[in-house]
Amino acid sequence: MNNVLRAVLLFMLNRKYIGGRHTPENKLIKSKTKWIDAKERKIFEKEYKEMINNEFILRSRKRTGKCSENHIYLNPRKLKELYEMLVE
Repeated sequence: MNNVLRAVLLFMLNRKYIGGRHTPENKLIKSKTKWIDAKERKIFEKEYKEMINNEFILRSRKRTGKCSENHIYLNPRKLKELYEMLVE
């Protein structure tokens, strides 16, 4: 698992973005990936899409203010598997 993806997941776990509580996807990803180069970003994006496809991270469209944007949160049904991945 990539260090940036691990940082995103740990941030979401520490802030308890699980189930009904969510955070804007663009804001979180931009803040965690602004210091990495293009090669690492490509690896991160591949692993991030994998986590979404495997439903560890859930994405929903929320209307905030004038626009609607994607918000992300962790799947509460996959927390045990997520903890096991982070411990490795």
